[in-house]
Amino acid sequence: MEGLNSLESKKIQELSKKLVVKAGLYILNNINQINPKNYKINSDGKKEIVTQIDLDIHNNIEAEITKNFPNHNILSEEDIESFNYGFNDSVWIIDPLDGTSNFSNGLNVFGSSIAYIENYKTIFSNIFIPSISSLKGDYIFWSEKTGMLLNNMEYKNSNQSNLSFVPGNLYTDYKESKNYLKSKYISHDFRNYGSMSYEGAMVALGKVRSMLSNNPKIWDVASLIGIFSGQNKSIYLRELGSKKNEWVYMESMEKIYKNIEKKSFRIGFDIIFINE
Repeated sequence: MEGLNSLESKKIQELSKKLVVKAGLYILNNINQINPKNYKINSDGKKEIVTQIDLDIHNNIEAEITKNFPNHNILSEEDIESFNYGFNDSVWIIDPLDGTSNFSNGLNVFGSSIAYIENYKTIFSNIFIPSISSLKGDYIFWSEKTGMLLNNMEYKNSNQSNLSFVPGNLYTDYKESKNYLKSKYISHDFRNYGSMSYEGAMVALGKVRSMLSNNPKIWDVASLIGIFSGQNKSIYLRELGSKKNEWVYMESMEKIYKNIEKKSFRIGFDIIFINE
């Protein structure tokens, strides 16, 4: 791994695992509590919901990373102002609680994501989601060396789902639905659960065929970019405003990390994650 020795790499890997599991359990422990909704201005200048749980997780993760790796750069959805823009050095990209609206309404559909980036590439991916089979939730880890692990165990799936996640409503009749049907990667059964981390994890686990996002922000997809560069999974990109509906297979993560818009942190592409 460029710029890292094996000892430092292992330390980063273990810390990333520890932090995302800790974040996920903190969310689960608070979902049945009263979590007042506050509002913040996001990177697009729009108002969106934030809870104290979002901020607690952000603060805890930031403090741990800073203590262990004081020279590393941190980009968190909850603090974009402190980020020194650049993805060529050591960067942690954090989405403390993805699905805040669901969480604040007591809906158990959300995720927490931590990705470690170096030299325009996702090196370690971590996503925590609730689970119907475990009170402790499910934890996905990915690295190029280990491949995708579920709860620290090798995971293999055979995807036979006919569902796809797309922007819109729960059972979406979103105005672009006709365009979705033109893509061979999107099924005819559309859903939207309100958390890209959760939805992406469902695709990675083979529970859903694919997920489409229109020009997402980098913290929504940084972990997924790693996970879906692995075996039997793919990423396709489409230039914004493309009228031909042409999707191009992503051969290098650099194409995304070198194209991120500095103010909004959007990736500059429509993107499909598919379990093939």
